[in-house]
Amino acid sequence: MSFATAPRIYCINPLLVSRRGWPALLDRCVTLGFDHVLLANTLNLGQPADAEEGLPLNELAAACSDRGLHLLLDIVLDRVSSEDPLIDAYPSWFESGPSPDSASSAGGPPVTSDSVIHVRMADSAVQRGLYALWCRRLRGLLDVGVAGFVCSAPAAVPVALWRALMTATRSYRNSVSFLAWTPGSSAPQLDPLTDAGFDAVFCSGAWWDYQATRYVREQDNLIGDATIIAFPETPFGPRLAGLLSLTDAPSRRRASLRALRFAAASGNGILIPMGFELGLTVPFDTVLTPAQYDSLCGEAEIDLRDEIQQANRFIVDIGRYFLGAPVALLRSPGSGLALLQRSTRTGLGGQRDDTARLSLLIVVNQDLYQTWQGDVDDIFNHVDGYVAQADLSDWNEGRETAFSLPQGPLLLEAAEIKLWLARAAPSSVGRGDIRQAA
Repeated sequence: MSFATAPRIYCINPLLVSRRGWPALLDRCVTLGFDHVLLANTLNLGQPADAEEGLPLNELAAACSDRGLHLLLDIVLDRVSSEDPLIDAYPSWFESGPSPDSASSAGGPPVTSDSVIHVRMADSAVQRGLYALWCRRLRGLLDVGVAGFVCSAPAAVPVALWRALMTATRSYRNSVSFLAWTPGSSAPQLDPLTDAGFDAVFCSGAWWDYQATRYVREQDNLIGDATIIAFPETPFGPRLAGLLSLTDAPSRRRASLRALRFAAASGNGILIPMGFELGLTVPFDTVLTPAQYDSLCGEAEIDLRDEIQQANRFIVDIGRYFLGAPVALLRSPGSGLALLQRSTRTGLGGQRDDTARLSLLIVVNQDLYQTWQGDVDDIFNHVDGYVAQADLSDWNEGRETAFSLPQGPLLLEAAEIKLWLARAAPSSVGRGDIRQAA
């Protein structure tokens, strides 16, 4: 299972939105080019839910539907709040006390161990009870207009339970989507989930240093044919500026823009957490009132809304041709530069001969502060059998006219990403003639 089109997801902390603030927020999501909104689970945020202040779910789902947005919910099966009434209703389902293991060990967001009680997932009777409970819950959520679910800590739940739950839910509503929150999970944890039936997974490119091969290896380890969704900044934990210890606005902007464009170019969809568009440094899961959050937004030094709109348009216009295409990290032509490649199985018109295949070339300046300059030939000599077709570095809509590679030296500003759309070289063209064939 996978998405037919690349999802563009805006992740919302519902505790930061007042009841009257939802219409404007959803309108902004549409303007920025998103087609899904995800409500983060308060368990993963480490915060108590405040149902009285929020918009009722059926009203929120209707508001999303009116705008052409698909509503996703973040669901947690392996643990509950220490105040959850399920603990009293089904005491045999739960560990006797707070577990010393956090959800992050199973690939989920970090949580405080004294605020949650873990489910006894190894017990088959508990699994049967959870299956019945969650079948009812998911059907009820679908009935009020929810379109899909992001499954937290997927490796902490037996694969048989996931498979049974997804099969039953799809039989009730075949359009439902299940996405697995996989960042932090190891290959041995992910292997059993290969045939579980998830539509999408998430990759941790937000933490990549644009050098190590770990990022590409992790993509190879992700689940089966599921769509791989990238994100420039995690919804759970420190913001990008905190991870990179950045304090000045220009550096934060460069880092954010590089992360955004890399996620758009390398993923098969994108997730952006609330506040990233304004370069906020306060973590997404910080305890704030809606008024306090609005005040932070009003004081923001960075505005990436135009760039997010461009990135989402790129995913729709160009990225869709590479849906399902893996990312390969090619040998860097020199210190400070990363070169990646994604290739399609067919051409834009659906042609299946080798000369119609397309390749997206992603060139990244790893340095956040220094420009990079090198020879074009040195870079593209590492791209075997491909010729340049169109430079997409301006992030505008795809153009019909083909453009040749630039001649001579190539300059990348600090933290800049350049993209080229390429096609397979005709078999009659030798390596020495590839540049001229463009």
